[in-house]
Amino acid sequence: MRGFWQDFQRILQQPGEGLLKIIVANCLLFLVLMLVRILMIISGKENLYESLLEQVTLSADFPANLTHPWRFITYFFVHVEIFHLAFNMMFLYWFGQILQEVVGNNKSVQTFFYGGIMGAIAFLLAYNFIPFFERQSGSFLLGASGGVFAIVLAAATLRPNYEVHLVLIGPVRIKYIAGFYLIWSLLETVGSNAGGQIAHLGGALVGFSMGYLHEHPIRWDIVRKKDRPFINPALTREVKPRKHAENIEEEELNQILDKISKSGYDSLSKSEKRRLFKASQKNE
Repeated sequence: MRGFWQDFQRILQQPGEGLLKIIVANCLLFLVLMLVRILMIISGKENLYESLLEQVTLSADFPANLTHPWRFITYFFVHVEIFHLAFNMMFLYWFGQILQEVVGNNKSVQTFFYGGIMGAIAFLLAYNFIPFFERQSGSFLLGASGGVFAIVLAAATLRPNYEVHLVLIGPVRIKYIAGFYLIWSLLETVGSNAGGQIAHLGGALVGFSMGYLHEHPIRWDIVRKKDRPFINPALTREVKPRKHAENIEEEELNQILDKISKSGYDSLSKSEKRRLFKASQKNE
């Protein structure tokens, strides 16, 4: 018993084991609920147990959930059947280990919670807007399946060819396992557990999306529009003053030309040469 308690404390204190802590929380809450159920049945107060479940599970009645918003989180920590709990927790552990190796602890935990919330949204949309499900009054949702399916699909999206060994079958790639349960959930949306299957599909959508976006992140620098100035850049460009040709009187020009004809070009001073050069530019 001491060894079990030490292992339990180690799990709670160890950083980076978010999914393992979620598994522990689900198992502990299951044990607590089963003990409460037994005590309530023995004492003849089973209605109190039913009332307690209503407080922590998600109702198909949308207004009722608005007054109890914690249900959007608490419902995927509640299980009332041992095999439902065992199935969810085993898949969460197996596929969670694969996902954690790729995206790390934080994103794995986020995937679980986002999948659970999306499962709740899919459940509410179906039972409030699709006539077939609207007729099934009194429905409620519980269990971690939405979050678990998000983990499964995220792992299968990122590592589709990762192999696990199944009893009596042997090595199987996880993309086939994920595909099988995805198709099964789709077919069972008109079965006895239609609400749970719809939550599976909602979680699966989140898992695939997060896995795909991890490998193909959105480049916001392309989506975001670059800031453009309202002022025309041409109006702010520095304009250099134009150089005007230097004016020279015709009489002065004739004097320089006469001097050249008498004494040659070399007899001109530097000032006269410059003036003659300017005059020639003006005439071009």
